This record gives sequence, structure tokens and C-alpha cells, in this order.
Amino acid sequence: MSYLSAGIGPLGGIGGIGGIGGVGGIGGIGGIGGIGGIGSAVYDSPLVSDALIRSRDGIVGQWRPPAAIPDQLGLEEPDNLDRWSPWVRAAIIDAEMGSRLGFTLEEATVNPRHIAVWHLEVPAPAGGNAPVPVYKPLIVMARPTNTIFKTQLDLVNHYAELRPDRQTEILAQIGGGMAFLSSIAQLHPDRTPRTLELLTATLRLALFVHLRVKQGLACRRPLEYSPQIQPLIATPAHGALPSGHATESFAAALVLWQLMKASGRPGYDSTDWRIQLLRLASRIAINRTVAGVHFPVDSAAGAILGLTLGQYFVNRCAGAAGYRALRFEGEKYPQDGDFIWHDLYDVTTESLTSMPAATGYSVEYEANDQVIDPQYQSYVLTWLWDKAKAEWE
Repeated sequence: MSYLSAGIGPLGGIGGIGGIGGVGGIGGIGGIGGIGGIGSAVYDSPLVSDALIRSRDGIVGQWRPPAAIPDQLGLEEPDNLDRWSPWVRAAIIDAEMGSRLGFTLEEATVNPRHIAVWHLEVPAPAGGNAPVPVYKPLIVMARPTNTIFKTQLDLVNHYAELRPDRQTEILAQIGGGMAFLSSIAQLHPDRTPRTLELLTATLRLALFVHLRVKQGLACRRPLEYSPQIQPLIATPAHGALPSGHATESFAAALVLWQLMKASGRPGYDSTDWRIQLLRLASRIAINRTVAGVHFPVDSAAGAILGLTLGQYFVNRCAGAAGYRALRFEGEKYPQDGDFIWHDLYDVTTESLTSMPAATGYSVEYEANDQVIDPQYQSYVLTWLWDKAKAEWE
């Protein structure tokens, strides 16, 4: 799994959000530099602070009440988001996403038990009463059997032969893969700042969900099954399934392509862009198996979770009428089944492949989409989506 390691700092814009899970990436924004002698404004410098005190004393003169004061800003106005620092917007966006998700474990009478992720619709309170949320399914996941994990060890062992070829990639992708996404689509803080905000919001959503699902499913890592796995990197200290790198990379790839396509620019509607981005997401996921820290089934679960979350995020941002809820039936995963992304996802129909519940491992929760009531759409997410989309037009 990867991390938002450096967090979002109040000074210098978005700091340390740049990989899939984010290390590096968008660095500090240093203010106004070298324009007509006005340099970067560093207010936490003792020298500048002392100079500001003396400057005010020298020019402020006698206090005069203001002749006029500005009107108050509108309540819940989308345009207010332009006024805030990127780290503040990030917190607001996270609140919009996290407050609309719930997690449960199915009751003990169900075998196998599933971890369920729910979308919550929260109506506006009436008459001073507390709102009553409505829970709608988003994704339900059951872990594979121990027999499946044991059989998959053979695949992990065979993938280890690729370590000399993939070592550099594996090490470069420990903290994420934004640089790799940028090699396909032109992402740059100067050119696509809102797109980067959108993608990092996607990654934080994926991180939030997959860590909670990992806790629920509590799947062991390959090295816990055999002393011969000997990963080439440190094994993360949390559960294996679903793969965090797979979840984050597939979610980011889908959101980026959907954004580019939504811009309406000729060429971006071609499946070539989606295929290339999903190939990259797949390679990032498989590299974790090559490294010895994930089973192929972990990547399959992560890809399904990431694609489901990515489309859910796009639909919430773009004001879609609903979303598709999915199941991952891990105990039905083929014991010797490798991870092949295009067996799970159809680029033509832009949807996860639905297989019969009796034989498949990626199935629809229900035949129809889950409905999102238009009155509960998030203007915060729509604002960010529209800003990012304009960068690709």
C-alpha cells in the first residue's frame, strides 16, 4: 500500500501529494517570485515579522473606521472554494466523500461473510429533526479461501523471476505512480493544477476505503505462507487484499480518462487512452506481485474496487443519476487464476465484466444502477470536476 506521506500542509499549497498514494508530486507554491522586486512572501521569518511591525508603525497613521465594509460571503457558495488554499479544499472534499460512506460486516448467518461499503444519502433536516440517512450498496467483498492463497503462492514464486527486470520500477512505485500517469497524459502543476487536485482526491478516497476493507478482510501476505518468498521490498504492515496499489492506480486511471473524455476534445474519446492508462495501472499492480508482497488475487480485488470507486467518484462529481454496485466473491476466484485486467473490464462498454454468481468472482450487486437523488448531489465535487475538465478542453 502507498501513503499520502507528507500530508497537506497549510503553507505552500498542496505538499507531498503526488504519487498514487502520493510522495513528492505537487510541491509548495512559493507565492510571487521575482516580479518587480516583490519576492516570495515568507511570513514566518523573524526578520520579515519584525519589519512588518515597523512598517505598519511607520505608515498606519491615526485609526479611522472604514467607510464601507464588504458584504458577507454567500452560504454554501461554490465560488467560495476559489478563495481557499488547496489544503483547505482537500479537507472539504474529503469530508464530502468520507461522510457519505459506511462500512459493515455481514451477519454471522451469511457464509462467507462480506465486508460491505455503502453509499449514504443524507436528506436535509426538516423541522429541526436529525436527518435519517439512506444506505445504498456500493461494493461487497468476500476474501478468498486459504486453499486459494496457498495455490497462488506458485504464481508469486514464478513472478519473482521478473525481479531483475522490474526492480527499478518497483522501487520507483513504492510511493505511487503519478509520474507514470504523467508520462501518458500531460500532468503538470502549472498546466493542470485542478486535475491534480481531482486525482489526489481520488487517491485519498481509494486509500480511505481500501484500508478499511483490508482491516475487515484481514488477509495474510505471501511471506506469511512460505519463507522462500523473500520479497525484494519491505512487506507493508497491513492486510494484503485488496491491493492498495491496484485500487489506487485503477481508480486514478479511470478518473483521468473519464475527465479527458468529458472535456469533449477530439481524440480523447478514443479507447486508446483508456487502454494505455489501464495497462499502466495493471503493470503497477503486477509489480507488487513481482516484488513478493501481493498475490494475483489481491490485484484482481484491488482493480475491481478501484474501478468501482473511480466510476462512483466520477458519477458523483459529474452529477450522474446513479452508479453500479459490484460484488467480489473471493472464495470463487480460480485457485491458479492470474490477474489479467481485461478479463475483468470491458473498455468498449466502459464497465466491469459481470460473471454469474455461481462461477464468477466479479458480479453485479443488483441488475439496476443505484439511484442518486439529484437534490443530494455535491456542489463541492461538481466544482472541482468542472475546473479540472476545463484544463483539457
